Amino acid sequence: MFTNILVPVDGSDNSYRALDAALLLSEKLSSNVTVLHVMEQLPITHIGSEKLLSELLEAYKKENQDILSKCSEIATQKGLTIKTLLLQGNPASVILDHSKKEKFDLLIMGSRGMGKFKELILGSVSGKIVHHSPCAVLLIR
Repeated sequence: MFTNILVPVDGSDNSYRALDAALLLSEKLSSNVTVLHVMEQLPITHIGSEKLLSELLEAYKKENQDILSKCSEIATQKGLTIKTLLLQGNPASVILDHSKKEKFDLLIMGSRGMGKFKELILGSVSGKIVHHSPCAVLLIR
């Protein structure tokens, strides 16, 4: 029934709880789990130094990759293997596009992410996923 599970994570406690739920289901159902983190575009208007820009972008990418590394560690501690994927763009759009493209059976994610201010401006990622997902969605609080 749920053989391929997608877990979008953003580094929030809720996203790690969603990963725990996915790992539990994976254990019980022998499902494949893919953990996806979406790097948002940095709003860079002007940085005079190419070197500084390069360093900032590299640090930002490492920070985002560290979230996926933590997810891999959590899975390994439970004796499970997961696939991790780092993509870039608008989180809701990237998650929806990837879930359609890869034909996931279930999407498990936290009901709230990293910040309320961002949600007020951009809208809720989880809300957009619930309304437009091609597969079942489980929200974790």
